Amino acid sequence: IGNSILFNLCVAYLGSFFFWALVVQYPEFQRRKLLRDNLSQQYQQFKESVIQLLLWSAVGTHDSQLPKKLCDHVQFKAFFDANGKQRWYDALNGLDNRSDLLQDLLFEMELLASEVNYVLNNVAIEDKRVHRFFKLLNENINRLKNSSVYTDDPVKYVSNFLWGILARWSFIDGQQQDDFLELMIKRV
Repeated sequence: IGNSILFNLCVAYLGSFFFWALVVQYPEFQRRKLLRDNLSQQYQQFKESVIQLLLWSAVGTHDSQLPKKLCDHVQFKAFFDANGKQRWYDALNGLDNRSDLLQDLLFEMELLASEVNYVLNNVAIEDKRVHRFFKLLNENINRLKNSSVYTDDPVKYVSNFLWGILARWSFIDGQQQDDFLELMIKRV
C-alpha cells in the first residue's frame, strides 16, 4: 500500500510539473524571447536611423549602406573622428542649423524608449541591474526630450548621449569593448 501511494504521488507531481512547464513556462519563455528579439531589432534600427540622421547633418548625401557599416563602433569612431572629429562637429553644426533633424533624433530616441517601456511592462525582469539600467535609459531619454535644463544647448546633451551609445564611450570608464545596451537586452 505504501509503495502505491508513493507511486501515485510521484506520478501526480510529475504530471503537474509537465503540465505547468507546457502551459505556463514554455509560453512565457516564447513571449520573453519574442520581446527580447523585437527590442534587439528596434535597437539596431535605432542605431541605423540615428547614424543616417547624423550623416545627413554632416555630409548630406551618402552611400545607402554606410549607416549599416557605421553601426560597428570602431567604424563609427573612425568615420566621425577623422580630421580631428571634423565630421562629428559638422554633424553637430548641422543639427544646430536644422532643428527638424534634431527633432527627428529625439523622435528616434522616443521610439527606443517606448519599446523599452513595452518590454518593462510585459516582462518580469528579475535581475535588478537590468531593470535599473532600462529605467535609467528611459529617464535619460525623457530628460533629453522634455527637461528645461537641456534647452539651452540641446544638441550638446543629445550628442553626448548618442556618442556614448554609438561609439561605446563612457565618460566615466572610457572606451568600452562591449555594447552594454545589447548585453542588457540579452539578459531580459
